[in-house]
Amino acid sequence: MSVLQTGPELQAGVDSLLDRYVGVSPDDHCIVAFSPDSREAAAWLVAGLRQRNLRTQVVGMRPLVDYEFAQRLNTAVAEADSHSGRLVVLTLERDTMSHFGPLADVLQRVGGDRCMVVRIISASREFFEQALNLGPEELSARNAALLTRLTRARNLRIRTRGGTDLRITLDADRFDWISNRGVWRPGGFTILPAGEIATYPARIDGRLVADGALNCNVITRIDTRLAAHPLTVDITDGRATHVECAGADVRELVELCFKQPNGTRVGELGFGTNRGIGRFIPANSHINERRVGVHIGFGQHNQDRSAVDYEEKVHLDLITDGAEVFVDDEPSPIDLADFPLTGDEHPALVRDEDITGDCCGFGYGQLADPAAGAPGAPIG
Repeated sequence: MSVLQTGPELQAGVDSLLDRYVGVSPDDHCIVAFSPDSREAAAWLVAGLRQRNLRTQVVGMRPLVDYEFAQRLNTAVAEADSHSGRLVVLTLERDTMSHFGPLADVLQRVGGDRCMVVRIISASREFFEQALNLGPEELSARNAALLTRLTRARNLRIRTRGGTDLRITLDADRFDWISNRGVWRPGGFTILPAGEIATYPARIDGRLVADGALNCNVITRIDTRLAAHPLTVDITDGRATHVECAGADVRELVELCFKQPNGTRVGELGFGTNRGIGRFIPANSHINERRVGVHIGFGQHNQDRSAVDYEEKVHLDLITDGAEVFVDDEPSPIDLADFPLTGDEHPALVRDEDITGDCCGFGYGQLADPAAGAPGAPIG
């Protein structure tokens, strides 16, 4: 399959991934590992690599449980050992993030300065056409500008055109900030799609009107967009206390998540920063979470257990379409869709890029979505 036959937007996305995010060179040896649900996306990527005459091997993998994957991966890695360039491993999955252990072992064995591991979730046509329009340098600059202001803040008020009005207390001394910007760091994973900062709110109260989309670590095939049927959640002291939604499929999924032991607890305050994503998509996808807006994550949190002492198998992000953020007593809000870049360097964060791969519930059990008709699995 030729990438050129798939359309200019997809071609541009493949080029952006290889040039801006991976920075491929003629000496690189590439391994593409993919789950069955990402076969087509992997084919586009492999075609792009081979068009550049890059040494490329393809390794199949079953999601979540594949006892033979480590052996197949190590065989491919052994064939690359004789080459002097980098080893670049790209994994593609749609609904899961799998096999952290074998990939971490390869990273350690080959060396963090010579091995790059790129974990692509939500692998799809939309990933290439939407999520890669901005490069890591632009996303890093946007994240840095927000973090410079928000990590120093104590109180936020978040408002949207759709009716969201939230009052939030922050505590950067207790709770880590995470920044996903697609920037490779030696020894860590690069997780794509990129474009988010997030933390855990010390307190949150008010009304959330999610009129963008939802993203949940449950395999579901419902249309997750919320513009036609916004989801309203009242929050008191960090817990959802009342929910309204006219869409039956969405309401059923949210009720399923909120029935879990800690399902109504707010575990994340997130800000999508990738304004290269022009629209919300129907799929249950991180692409929607990275689009410009605020997302409130219910259930599993994004902190170390020493900071937040509960665990939950479900993580449900409810996403707004844009937002204004009022910081402490400043009179003018930050418009997430259009704010000035400050030129500040990106701050050093403990959880920069969330390099452990355990993003908002990856690896935390399974949950069945009645609308899917099958067991669910973690997707973060």
